[in-house]
Amino acid sequence: MMQTTPSKFWAYIAVLIGVLLMLSGIAAVIGYLGSPIFFPADDYLSDELGEIAGVFLGLFCGSLSVYHGMSSISNRKSSTLKLPAFYIFWITLGMVLGLGTLLLNTDIASEFLFPPLFVLGAALSTLAVLAWAYRKMGFPITWRQASLAFVCGSTLAILVAIILETTLPYLAYLLLEPFWYLAEGFADIAWGTPGFIERLFASPLIFVILAITAVEAPIPEEFAKALGIPMFGRARIQNERQAFAIGLASGAGFAILENMLYEGLYAYHNGWAWGGITLLRSIGSVLHPLGTGIIALGWFRMRNEGVGKLFKAYLLSVGLHTLWNGGFEPLVYLTGLDYFAGSGSSLSFYGETLSTLLVGYLVLLSLGLWWLMRKIVNGISDRVTPDLTPATVSRRLIAAWAVACAVVIIPIGTTLSPAWESIRKLLTGN
Repeated sequence: MMQTTPSKFWAYIAVLIGVLLMLSGIAAVIGYLGSPIFFPADDYLSDELGEIAGVFLGLFCGSLSVYHGMSSISNRKSSTLKLPAFYIFWITLGMVLGLGTLLLNTDIASEFLFPPLFVLGAALSTLAVLAWAYRKMGFPITWRQASLAFVCGSTLAILVAIILETTLPYLAYLLLEPFWYLAEGFADIAWGTPGFIERLFASPLIFVILAITAVEAPIPEEFAKALGIPMFGRARIQNERQAFAIGLASGAGFAILENMLYEGLYAYHNGWAWGGITLLRSIGSVLHPLGTGIIALGWFRMRNEGVGKLFKAYLLSVGLHTLWNGGFEPLVYLTGLDYFAGSGSSLSFYGETLSTLLVGYLVLLSLGLWWLMRKIVNGISDRVTPDLTPATVSRRLIAAWAVACAVVIIPIGTTLSPAWESIRKLLTGN
């Protein structure tokens, strides 16, 4: 792979941002460790989850930004990024879900022990997407390229998305509210009565709802996630594989922070639901990386095929994102309102049927997104021989794996045994 020298301007910017992030990360660590001691409360899990997200963003992303920015300034070459096989991430995620659910529902020092598992639950499946795609494409980018794209997706994209998502709803109201009344006038929806879901989907109002859904999140988020791609410059992104890989990394940085937002709500308000919503979002973890990767491909192809290629790629990403949000937002409403607002869901008369249908829809959509990414990766990797050599597993790794499995299996078995109450009293002193 040809080594190129990144722009010194962006390298200095990366170092500056990284330093600011690390300072905020240190403050988050102080809050994470000190809040339970200096500000005792009955339940401070939500504060700890927010602070551990700050630790991830500050120390992890900040360190990446400073290190690779300094390496660029000093003209040090960056090695090729090679991640472990994707199934390693998924197996580890299964263990994290089991242990995290156990901690939440037994409430043994969950404020301290659960937050690191919470971060892993938000990140592992997204990293698995990168691992699978990069291996299929022959590991096309360096650690520096992937790290800076990841940090950009976790910082710049999040900031721009928040700004746009607080302003665009007003624009959506002004532009789409007349269409809402017009569409509602053509259809007797009879909100809240049996059968209104069927009438809604058969009416023109469904298109207005999808348009509102697109304006509220997919349009600004897909724009924000792609902002970091041009910073690498056309000269340093030499082929479609590199463009797609950088887009995947940027989308992954955004996805992990968004996962923390939704999964944190469920972890705090309903412990058992954290595992379920984390698993569902893990299956759909391909959404954000794929969307930004598609836009990055459109941006790369724009140089030869015109700006229309980029515009079509952006519309495709927005469309896929809208389809996901169209199912996920109602699911959050149906499953979460009882915990978040304490008032119960207004659609409770549908029982579990509608929630099950929404979960099924999201799983099927996720499988379709995985198929699309596989199609794109295969299409741009026709002349690349993927690294399919099986890795040699050492005895030390097998031993570590056995210990990790025991860490999950033994507590679960203990919890289910009749001796659990005695063990819990011994540990907690109650």
